[in-house]
Amino acid sequence: MKFCPSCGSKIIDNAKFCSKCGKSISDSHTRTASDNIEEKRNIVDSKKSISTPKLLFNIVLVILFSGSILYYFATDKTKEEEIIDNQPQVIGSMEYPESRFDMKNTKYTVEGDYLILPLDEVLDKKFVRFVYKSPLRDIPLLAYINEDGNLVTSISMCEPCNSTTFHIKGDELVCNSCGSTWELNTLKEISGSCGKYPPDPIPSKVNGNKILILIKSVENWRRRV
Repeated sequence: MKFCPSCGSKIIDNAKFCSKCGKSISDSHTRTASDNIEEKRNIVDSKKSISTPKLLFNIVLVILFSGSILYYFATDKTKEEEIIDNQPQVIGSMEYPESRFDMKNTKYTVEGDYLILPLDEVLDKKFVRFVYKSPLRDIPLLAYINEDGNLVTSISMCEPCNSTTFHIKGDELVCNSCGSTWELNTLKEISGSCGKYPPDPIPSKVNGNKILILIKSVENWRRRV
């Protein structure tokens, strides 16, 4: 079976003109059914050759995107965790009783740009509180050694309820006023109405027997709520 190269109508094998459109027919321009089948096969094969790499590319994109999402959630840290992770480790580990362990008052000195706490006193008392008297306001601070042995220094305030005192119970830091709790090691929220606002960590460093807290970092602190 042949087809008109102009209109595509079927024509008899020996026809010299198309009975439908009147176009002159020559053997070099006529198409057979097998020609059409072959052309369709070539088109399908071409589409397959194009779609296969595209499909593989899309699969790779999905895998990479999923991996990046998983990595983000696996490594995502709070600001408190990042500061604590960079704090110096001053002892191998520290344990606290399951019963209430209250903070103890201590005093600081000033040397140049730093507030100074004696490290041996913090190691002995484990959990201390002091108030920095700046020219504009009094700012309560605390210091303790977490279970991993890292020094933690922070603003001693549960901002929503305005409490400035806390206690430790096992592996939790507890507000004395509202009872909100945080993980002692990371200050991640555990429970309570003020849980989203743990004591705000302030970076510090250790030099010999001195804990050094930059005065500017304390004076620049602002309440979050």
